Amino acid sequence: MGYDKFHSKSDNIFRVLTIDEALGVSSNLVGITLPALGEAMDNNFPEVVQRVRMIPQGRQLINYEQQGFYTEHFAYAEPTLFSMFDFKLIDGDTDKALTEPNTVVMSQSMASKTFGGEPAIGKRIDIGNQSGLEVVGIMEDVPQNSHLNFDVVVSMQQADTTSGFAQFLRSWQSISMVTYVELANPDSEQNVEAKMEEMIRANDVGDNFKVTLQPLSDVHLKSSGILFENYNLNKTDISYVYTLAAVGLFVILIASFNFMNLSTARSVNRAQEVGVRKVFGALRTHLINQFMIESVVLCLLSFFIALVLVSLTGGVVNLPIEQNLALYFVGNPVWIGGALLFVIVLGLFSGSYPALLLSGFNPISILRGSFKTSSKGVMLRKSLVIFQFTISIIMIIGTAIVYDQLQHQRNIDKGFDPEQVLTINVGHPSLQQSLPVLVNKLEQSPEIIGTARTASMPGRTFGRNGVQPEGVPQEDTWIISVFSFDEKFMELMDMEIVDGRAYDREMQTDQQQAILINEAMARELTWDEPVGRKITFGQTERTVIGVVKDFHFANMRHKIEPLAMFFNPTGGGNLAVKFNANNASETVAFIQSAWDEVFPNSPLEYQFFDEEFGQQFASDERFGRLVFSFTWLAIFIACLGLFGLSAFTAEQKTKEIGVRKVLGASVGGIVLLLSKQFSQLIMIAVVLAIPVAYYLMDQWLSDYEYRVDISWMWFVVSAALALLIALITVVYQSVKVASINPSRSLRYQ
Repeated sequence: MGYDKFHSKSDNIFRVLTIDEALGVSSNLVGITLPALGEAMDNNFPEVVQRVRMIPQGRQLINYEQQGFYTEHFAYAEPTLFSMFDFKLIDGDTDKALTEPNTVVMSQSMASKTFGGEPAIGKRIDIGNQSGLEVVGIMEDVPQNSHLNFDVVVSMQQADTTSGFAQFLRSWQSISMVTYVELANPDSEQNVEAKMEEMIRANDVGDNFKVTLQPLSDVHLKSSGILFENYNLNKTDISYVYTLAAVGLFVILIASFNFMNLSTARSVNRAQEVGVRKVFGALRTHLINQFMIESVVLCLLSFFIALVLVSLTGGVVNLPIEQNLALYFVGNPVWIGGALLFVIVLGLFSGSYPALLLSGFNPISILRGSFKTSSKGVMLRKSLVIFQFTISIIMIIGTAIVYDQLQHQRNIDKGFDPEQVLTINVGHPSLQQSLPVLVNKLEQSPEIIGTARTASMPGRTFGRNGVQPEGVPQEDTWIISVFSFDEKFMELMDMEIVDGRAYDREMQTDQQQAILINEAMARELTWDEPVGRKITFGQTERTVIGVVKDFHFANMRHKIEPLAMFFNPTGGGNLAVKFNANNASETVAFIQSAWDEVFPNSPLEYQFFDEEFGQQFASDERFGRLVFSFTWLAIFIACLGLFGLSAFTAEQKTKEIGVRKVLGASVGGIVLLLSKQFSQLIMIAVVLAIPVAYYLMDQWLSDYEYRVDISWMWFVVSAALALLIALITVVYQSVKVASINPSRSLRYQ
């Protein structure tokens, strides 16, 4: 919840998003916008204090004195980056940073990696086709709770205002720029949106494009459906935060109700104390205060034990906090004050019922050795158990369905084989001339099955192009995803042609005149026989030569969109390498050796594709593991409460059990009698939990385009598991009581 809050102007900063309503697009909201829009605001939007445009580029190879280093987060940006956001320079002039062309600001850690201990200001580095970039600033490393991150940022200022890049910055014809604006008054958001709409219409932007603003505070937690924002690092869904907070609160409530039941079960042991105190003049308010204070003290002790446990185990939790979690928590006066207040209120709440119950005992009945609690008290205790197990069963069902969905995502036919594929970054211009030498060396090894060039990989961001398909009215705007690869890529990735043919290097027309499309595009266009149809890209008409079986090229939460695939036999910034599964480490060592031989001054940058593609499931899987852990914690605590209630019931029925045994009742019969009423409570909890769990999980699954059907099996299994766990808990106490010699039970009755 604290992402990006460290910026002093965070309440006034907004991100410009684009809504794409063209045909062929199902994921409409994108994290980029028109390049010219930012500059157009300068003189036409008095509500806008300043704006900044950025082009994040991810990992890039930089060179300094013949040595190559990879940046983690490279970006182009305007000088207002440092006046709008609180990214602090520790060396250099903030007011002048990035104001001149061919200048660069580096993070402290990246400067240390590149230059060692030498002063960085004034040194020059090469990045891609840009050489002689001057370092003019060193900034503190970007805090981890920032959705933006960059370790090298290059000025977007252009010495030549007629250059292709300068013209691109003034373009209204592409959606490709990350833009932020600072408003003088956040309340003017809607007014600015209306003005932006007028602005883009006046510049002949297609009617399918609309623009909107998103508050900076929403970027991290409320962007799960937004595409083209790979710069939004570690984004997650606010529903996960709310769900886990609710689960944590329910666990606390289960523990609180537990305390009530356990205190009630111990009431027999404390009854004489209450009776004696009342005989000696203690008022009911005195007893209530005593029991309340006991409850609060227990909660405070638990809180301090919890801090110690958090201090010891906090390191295993992957949070963007450098210091010890417990010290970090205690060091915030608002948090520690709020926590102590919550603990005291929890103690008072948890102790309220036991205090009222115990203080209300009749001293005469107590001292005579016989007292009974009211029927209202019995109903309340049963209601608490029903609530505990209702929550626990909901969590069991939820955990099962989350697991089922995660397995479905992992095992669904992706349309390609991600296993035993390694991708190497070969996009730098300096690598192109000798790249065929590397490919030849790799393909000579028996451990390498094959190699292929590709512009991108499934799971990464693909570009989008406007197209005019054959047979579609001219007024209809179609925008589709596009990417390119060579003739070996589809076979290497085990992709399937369902109609027509794949690309062939021997076919001279494939690169300039042919196109492959996926099944989704053929469906959207209602083409029964797509092979031979024409698609116009700008001024170029291409002929469909084949249809590729649908594969997941974006996030698997989203529907597979129409996709066109170009043939590019020599281009593409990625080299995909398929290797044998026998010994991956030896294969990587061989690739490293071959790389060092061909490119001795450039580091090898590679990823295992299955791990990279699997990262899109990481947030869901972390959520699933947390819910799973909380579920078993909740069940365990609920069983403690049930144990307390069964102990209390057994104590109350000691005389009855003794009489039944004297009259011939068996241990099994008594156990069945005692277990029956608790089984009824669990079944009531099952009935209450099932519709709630179904509704909640159906809502959670609605975010997934490819989701599992909610199986009745999970409800049956969850109910049976809860009943079994509860019976094991109750049977232990029932057998213990039923096994007591009846003479002991009746001796003092």
